[in-house]
Parts: sequence; C-alpha cells; structure tokens
Amino acid sequence: MNNEVQFRETDILLGWLIPSLILSLLVGCIYVLASLGMTLSLAVLKLPNFAHAELLTIGAYATVIVALEYPGNIILSAIAAFALCAVLAIAIHYVVYKPLINRRVSIYILLLSSFAVALFLRYAIYSWASVANLLFAKPRIPVYVVGYFYNASITNIELIAIPLALIVSLALGAFLTFTRMGTSMRAVAINFDLARISGIRISRVIAVMWIIGGGLGGLGGAIFGIYTVATPDMGYTILLEIFTVVIIAGLTSMSGTIIGGYLVGFAENTVAQALYIYFGVPLTYDPLLPFAIMIIVLLFRPSGFSPNFQKLVDYFRRSTVLKQETKL
Repeated sequence: MNNEVQFRETDILLGWLIPSLILSLLVGCIYVLASLGMTLSLAVLKLPNFAHAELLTIGAYATVIVALEYPGNIILSAIAAFALCAVLAIAIHYVVYKPLINRRVSIYILLLSSFAVALFLRYAIYSWASVANLLFAKPRIPVYVVGYFYNASITNIELIAIPLALIVSLALGAFLTFTRMGTSMRAVAINFDLARISGIRISRVIAVMWIIGGGLGGLGGAIFGIYTVATPDMGYTILLEIFTVVIIAGLTSMSGTIIGGYLVGFAENTVAQALYIYFGVPLTYDPLLPFAIMIIVLLFRPSGFSPNFQKLVDYFRRSTVLKQETKL
C-alpha cells in the first residue's frame, strides 16, 4: 500500500515537474539571449541601455515580416532579426551615443538618452504596427511536437532555442577569450582610460560591441516572438527580467548572465508552479519572483554570481604545459 502511494506521488510530481523544467529551460534560453547584449553594454560602457528592450521587439517583428514571405523558416527569420537589430544598434550608437561620449557627458546623461531612445522606438513601433494592422502579430512559424520526454512534449521551438542559446553562449565566450577584438573588449571593460592609452581603438571596440549586443537582442526577440506573440511593448514587458538577470551576473559577467537567465526562467515557471500546487499561491503572483530575486541578490550578493571561466582555461593551459615539460 505504501509503495502504491509513493508511486502515485512520484507520478503526480513528474506529471508537472518535467514539463515545467523544459519550459523553464526554454524561457531561460530566451532570457540568456535577451540579456547578453545588455551585459555587454554595461561591461564596456557602464550603460544600462533601456533601448535594448525595444531591440527585442524589433527582432520579433522582423521575424513576423520574414515569415510572411518565407513561412516556417525559423533560421532565416532569426538571421534577419539579428542583422536588422545589429544595424539599428550601431546606427543608434553613431547618431545618439557616440556624440555624447565624445562630449564626455556623465553616465546619467547617457542613461537618460537611452531611455529617450527607448520611448522613441517604442512609439514608432506602435505607430507602424497600428497602420500595418500588426499590433498583435503571430509569426507564421508553426509550433509542433517533435518528440516526448517522459510525459512532456518537446516542440520544434525548444529543439532550436536550447541548442542555439548554448552555441551563442560558447561562441561569445570563445570570442571574448581567444580573439584579439574580444581581448580588447575585455580590456576596455576593465579600464577604459588605460585601454585608450594602450593603443586600443576604442571606437572600433564599442562599434563591435553594439553590433553583437544589438544582434543578440534581436535574436532573443525572434525566439520570444515565436514562443508568444509580437506586440509593440513586448520587449518592455520583460525588461524587469533582463535587469534581474544582469544584476545576478554582477552587471558585467557573461557567465553570470547565463546563470541568471536560467535562474529567472526556473523561478518564473517551476518555482511558481510548485508554489501554486503545494501552497495555493496564485500564478498571477509570478511577476513578483524577479523582484524577490533582485532584492535577495542585492542584499546578500551585490557583486553577483560570476564564475571565472578564464581561470579554468588558464588551469588547463598550465596542465598542458606541465605535461609537455614532464615528457621532455
């Protein structure tokens, strides 16, 4: 009898836990893609770029437009979203941020300018979407089940978004660690003035940063738009989650951003569902969880969670050198 009760409790647990974990993984991937660009701008320019949220919206609408011509083509839609938002981010930099940086304005002026750019983009999108009758637009990319894991269905979106977030994270980490431009970007992030004196072309580094950050924002918006629906305030609705992720990351850590993205996705889905099932907490309270995480991190770990993968790389390098010296 006890065994039957235990099996029944296990079935009930797995009945909601596995699908919830898969959903948390998908949402976490979206938050990772959406937040990496914000972390880059904070690391290099110390700028919390409010306009980054609007790039997500533009990426979602780029997916909608491309899918009208090429229905079901997720890869082409994602590439278009990345390219459009990368071009837009670098254009905003040259039109707005670069002139202000050249005038050596304070970070508060840059912050206010990013807020103004965000509002301009948001209401420009509202105006265009209203005329185009796309205030609520679902990309013509069907979401269908491709397999099952236990009792949880795996859709084509999970099959693309989860490996994509992993590949992008690894590629960005490799870029920042092993390329000359990535090393220069890390040097600028550590000490802006010293990097300038050392001969690093700051303008080129910042331009590359905006291209990568804007493109990743568009990519995150593309996946988010397919997962939900594209609206003019779509990016604004997850701005809190993005800031929570970068606060968990200590504002500047790429590895911490990856941890933060999955942590927020897990909290908003699996934790919220567990609170509802076992304690009767309504799911309408789940937007409070990012606030709670943000407050806890700021109170107990204001430096964030940022594992240093460079130390791991250096460890393996030293191990390789020691092995070669031993052989000699």
